[in-house]
This record gives sequence, C-alpha cells and structure tokens, in this order.
Amino acid sequence: MARKKTGTAAGSAGKLKAAKAAKGSVTDIPPEKYFILRSGTPIKSIEELALMLDSISDEDFSFHVNVQKNDFSNWLKDVFGRADLADMLGPVKDRKESQIVLLKHMVYKGR
Repeated sequence: MARKKTGTAAGSAGKLKAAKAAKGSVTDIPPEKYFILRSGTPIKSIEELALMLDSISDEDFSFHVNVQKNDFSNWLKDVFGRADLADMLGPVKDRKESQIVLLKHMVYKGR
C-alpha cells in the first residue's frame, strides 16, 4: 500500500519560513523597502545582506559604503528600526568587518 503524501514542498517551505520568522531570522518586508544595490540587485533582509557581502562587487560596496555614508546602516535603521545595529555598522567602512557585525547580530540576537 502506498503512503499518502501529506503536504507539499511549497507548504513545507512556507512552514520553514514561518518558523524562521518566529525566531526573527527572516523579516518579510514589502518590495518597495528592499535595498537595491547600484547594480540593481535587491536585498530583502538583514541576513541576506550579511551573506551577499561576499559576492557584491567592489563598486557596489564602495558606492553604498564610503567615507561620506553607509547606506546599509541607514537601511537597517529606517526599514527594520534597528538603530542599535545601525549604530554598530555605521562607522564600519570595510566589507569583511561589515559582514562580521551582521553575522554577530544573526548569532546573538535575542540574547
């Protein structure tokens, strides 16, 4: 006798997303709040920003983070209301250091 399938891949993905959201690891924001890199690539969450710092171009990074500004920090404050994290990231002008700040946030948030 064949086992009946319960649920779908889409349903499982939705449950996983809901579980992550409950833990605070995924934040659903509307598309108009996405961070759009100079190159046109959208970033949808703090976690995605942390992971994408490895792959975005030097040109994109230096356009958004330089001596005059830190667009990522502003986005964290304005869209997610994370002034604490924005204050930590704001003065950082190095890609790897920026990633470390964000990854530490991912590991230690909620504590």
